[in-house]
Amino acid sequence: MRKGPRVEKLKDATFVLRDLPPSLALALGEIPALVAEGSAGAPRRHEGSPYRDDPRADDHWSRHAAPGLRHLFEEARDTVLRDLRGLEPESGHRRGFRLAVPAKHLPAWLSTLAGVRVVLGDRHSVTEAEMEADLPAEIRDERDRAVILIHLLGWIQGLLVEAGA
Repeated sequence: MRKGPRVEKLKDATFVLRDLPPSLALALGEIPALVAEGSAGAPRRHEGSPYRDDPRADDHWSRHAAPGLRHLFEEARDTVLRDLRGLEPESGHRRGFRLAVPAKHLPAWLSTLAGVRVVLGDRHSVTEAEMEADLPAEIRDERDRAVILIHLLGWIQGLLVEAGA
C-alpha cells in the first residue's frame, strides 16, 4: 500500500485527496484567512494594471478588465472555501485527513493556491533561492512560517495538478 498523501479519482469525476498528514490539513485550514476579503494575503492580481505608463489604457483596464478578473478570483475563492468545508479526518483505520474536490473545481483550486503562494512570497520577500533551499528547521518568525506554508500549499497544488493530468 502506498504511504503518504495521494489522490483517488471517483467514478463521478471527484478527486479525493487522501491520507493528508496534519501539516497539509493545517495548511489547507489557513486558506480561508489568506483569501478573506481585505486580508493582507488575499491575491490582488486583478488590481495591477499592465498599462501604468499609458493613462488611457490604464483607465480602460481599470474599468473593463479588472472587475472581470476580480469576479473570477472571487468565484474561485468561494468554490475553494465551499470545498474546504469537507476537509475531515480519514475514516476507519487510516490516519490523516481527506478532502473531496470535484474535477470541475480544479481550475479554481489551482488558481487560488497559486495566487495565495505568490502573495505570501511577495509579502514576505521570499527569494527563489530560499524556495530551493531546505525548509527552516524551526519557525522563528512569520517569514519562516510563510516559507513553510508556501511549500505545503505547493505540495497540495502538485497533487491536484497530477490528478488532473
